[in-house]
Amino acid sequence: MKPKRITWTCSAVLAFFIPAALAQAQQAGRQMPLPAARGLALESDSSQPQADTHTLSSIETLGIGSLGVLRSIIDPSFTISQSGDTGIVPGMKNSSTSLGMNLAFDRNWSRSRLIGSYGGAQVLYHPYSALNSRYHNLSVAQEFQFSRWIFRLNDQLTVSPEASFGGLDTGGTNTQRTLKSSLGVNDTILTQRAQRIANTASGEVNYYLSRRSIVTVAGSFASLNFSDPGYIDTQRITGRVGYDYALNPKDSIALIYDHGRTDFSTASVRQQTDTIQLSYGRKVTGRLALQIAAGPQLLRSSLQSSSLDWNLSSSINYQTRRTQYSVSFDRAPSSGSGVFLGSATNIATASVHHALTRSWAASLGAGYAFDQALVPVNGTIEHFRTWYGNASVGRLVGHHVRFDLNYRFQRQGAGTGTCPVLACGSTQSRHTLGMTLGWHPWSFYPR
Repeated sequence: MKPKRITWTCSAVLAFFIPAALAQAQQAGRQMPLPAARGLALESDSSQPQADTHTLSSIETLGIGSLGVLRSIIDPSFTISQSGDTGIVPGMKNSSTSLGMNLAFDRNWSRSRLIGSYGGAQVLYHPYSALNSRYHNLSVAQEFQFSRWIFRLNDQLTVSPEASFGGLDTGGTNTQRTLKSSLGVNDTILTQRAQRIANTASGEVNYYLSRRSIVTVAGSFASLNFSDPGYIDTQRITGRVGYDYALNPKDSIALIYDHGRTDFSTASVRQQTDTIQLSYGRKVTGRLALQIAAGPQLLRSSLQSSSLDWNLSSSINYQTRRTQYSVSFDRAPSSGSGVFLGSATNIATASVHHALTRSWAASLGAGYAFDQALVPVNGTIEHFRTWYGNASVGRLVGHHVRFDLNYRFQRQGAGTGTCPVLACGSTQSRHTLGMTLGWHPWSFYPR
């Protein structure tokens, strides 16, 4: 898919979301949402828990819900960052200045919810100005509930000069409505800096057969396209059917079937997968969301014979009064990150966020990805390993300003051979250390 076509696709999705939101806003009495800061708890009444409604068969991962009534928020902000960077150019140290803008919003009505975020920045490097770049992250999701029906639409777009895994060149890792790994864009292999557009549009329908039984039908379209030549563009279409059964108010099981097809821009290559998963989940509103799904997977490719393997998708989110933990692991075929004609990908991530006081907060994160070529070529690299880590500590200064100190690490290891595409990323470690100042025109504290 060409970049212009992706832009029109995203515009069409947004054109659907926004009129629906405006129409419901009029029905709600044209009330303006309360201003708040990103990450601020949206709770106002602990006696009214709001359970997460995602099924195990959903395209999106399970959430923990909320112990209070969800408030509507809108939070624009402007940021300036200054960092030191080692490893982006082997043997050279650079400083970088980032000027950015962010927007987070969450609009709630009695039967629907509109949530989204945008983050973008211009990044200037010194002395190696050839690295100057910009990135954009856009995420929008809409949910409707009618009697026995739940409808969801979701679109996630990333424009960046480097792979999004680890977030060094995309403003950080995404925390908005995470899509399950096998249905989105897995851009986990680091290449030479090359502008890319990654987009995933999805939709799903849940129908409650009874208080315990739910049928889910879902689909997604994911694409990864490079503005620079020498890399492999991909398009993936996935269809999903699932049946969930609630064992009790906290525990449930599900049977899921997926069919996926990936098309590559090179030599009209096509890859198809058929997957059956048995899933178990446990949800405790405001505290815990656990899900694990596994099963056999049949892989067919136009370049090789069919093969049978296994697939795994798992995640856990746990929250205490001051701390939130998140861990995930996924194993599934992916599009190959623009480097391989498909790859067997394993991804593990973990993060923790802790509120030290009302004004201070700290976070840690780490991730690991292993990509093995499904169609290896003699003399070329057949696998990549990628690690990342990050740490930050921040403080609110008054009602409108946030100050953060942050550190990020990234490294890629590769097998022997030549790069399968134009240029693979450096195998040297990359470190960044810097500070970010964010100004929120509206107060951090709702009034």
